[in-house]
Amino acid sequence: MKIIINENQYKKLFEIVTNEEKNFIGKKVMVYRNLHKDTFSIQYKSRIVLYADYVKLNDVEFRVRPGGNEKVGREKKKNVHAFVIGNLEDYREYPCENIPSEPNDNIVTYDPYKYKSFVIKSTNEPIYNASEVEMINSKNKIFITKL
Repeated sequence: MKIIINENQYKKLFEIVTNEEKNFIGKKVMVYRNLHKDTFSIQYKSRIVLYADYVKLNDVEFRVRPGGNEKVGREKKKNVHAFVIGNLEDYREYPCENIPSEPNDNIVTYDPYKYKSFVIKSTNEPIYNASEVEMINSKNKIFITKL
């Protein structure tokens, strides 16, 4: 049996599916820096679901896959292997012109040529967890708002 729908029905159905797919607030996501798009990629269940210039997460884990880190050092070519994982609180889709200004402290960074983990920029101390972070597509990228 074939079901035939008209163009307006198709558009409405597509809009419902699209809106449901973008409802990721409260879901556990993985976020990484997308060097090709110059923004953040947000993954849910191993699938990129959003691109964002601002991301706020809680119950955060900073994770670096050792194999990916070693490969960068060996090949001198970056690959996706470092993630900020947490429950999505808020985001602003890419491209976005009204992202918050970045704070001047509590900056977290990761450089695969220097570190094996994410670190606090001011002290170079490794960091693995935080209560809340904001990721802002600006100079420094990741900021702890609650340790």
